[in-house]
Amino acid sequence: MSSGIAVVIPSPSPSHGQRAPSMPTIPPRPVETTQRIASTPVAAPKPAAQVPMAPQPPSIDYQMLLLSLAEDYLAAAHGEGSLKALREQEIDTRRYYKLIATGLGCLETLLNRFKMQPHMEATVRLRYASVLYDETDNMMEAEQSLSDGIKLCDRYRFLDLKYNMEHLLAQVLLKGSSRASMKFLDGVIKDVEAYQHTAWVYAFRFLKVSLSLKLSSHQDILSAFGQLKSISALADRLGDKAILAIASTLEALIHLRESSSAESIEQAQRALALARSLQLDPVIGQMSQIAVLTNIVDLSCSLQHSDPSQAVTKMQAMQASLESHSDVWQEDCSFLVPVQSQDASRAPEGSGIVQKNFKGSLSVMFCWSSWADIYALGYLLSSMAIAHRNTSDGLRSEQMLKEGLRCLDSKLSSTVEA
Repeated sequence: MSSGIAVVIPSPSPSHGQRAPSMPTIPPRPVETTQRIASTPVAAPKPAAQVPMAPQPPSIDYQMLLLSLAEDYLAAAHGEGSLKALREQEIDTRRYYKLIATGLGCLETLLNRFKMQPHMEATVRLRYASVLYDETDNMMEAEQSLSDGIKLCDRYRFLDLKYNMEHLLAQVLLKGSSRASMKFLDGVIKDVEAYQHTAWVYAFRFLKVSLSLKLSSHQDILSAFGQLKSISALADRLGDKAILAIASTLEALIHLRESSSAESIEQAQRALALARSLQLDPVIGQMSQIAVLTNIVDLSCSLQHSDPSQAVTKMQAMQASLESHSDVWQEDCSFLVPVQSQDASRAPEGSGIVQKNFKGSLSVMFCWSSWADIYALGYLLSSMAIAHRNTSDGLRSEQMLKEGLRCLDSKLSSTVEA
């Protein structure tokens, strides 16, 4: 009978020294390092839509903005008309002063709150002082601005800007002390002559003539004659014929202004003869203002001398000169007198007392009367020249007198309406 006991038969063990057989080794599948590119192209992902950036506002140049605003306000004020004409209308006068004050405020802000380039600062100081001189009574502020500007020009050697400032400073000083102004001008003339800046020597000497005539004392008139003699001698030596013609004509005009004696008339005619002898020069022949001024002074000499026949002849010459030169007058009444003896290679560009003319040579700027004033003066002098035959000439002298007065009245009326 079976007892239910299971008999386990063990597997035979290998004999000593006999190695058991090993299972065959299957090499592993190499892993691909690169992915296989699919046969169908895959569309590239669309870039994200870029939001356009808002444009950056341009940077504001506050210096140029204030300078432009100042010029606009000043131009608007001057467009209202002359201050003398506006005094009759209180409202317009207040508007005029308000525009001037606003323009000055812009310039003052530039000087006090901004650090400008030296040349620009000197230019703004000159402009600020010139407006103060022309439009206000604040001469102390104008003098301070010019003094600071002159120091700045000395530091950076801005000679022409410095001379323009000194030219204006002499006029500013005249309103406070005439002696101080004349003494200052004497020192400036001495310095300019040392540097041999001939054009500026002429400019400062002519300025002293003008200021001496404003003072009108006998000593000042003698000083004016002395300055004109110095100008004439220098111009004759250097060959500046246009300057010599201006000096001679002004000398004749001063002789007529100061006295109606025969001696003064003779001296005026002698100076005028020198100016006429220079008009054959082609440079002077193109200067209409000299021709007109010479004819006016020549007619005045005949009227002072009480020579009717010569007065009529010179009246006709003056009228012909006025008709032939009517289209060359500038609106600001300025004209340029060339200085041929000085090199213009270093001359400043733009406006100023001394500047380059359209031919590239140096010139000194002068200011005279407007064309309307000259034309009215021509009518008045013509009326005086033929007054002795007014009745026999169909009241022509009276008609000319009325026409001259009408020109003056129409000018005043148009100024007030502006």
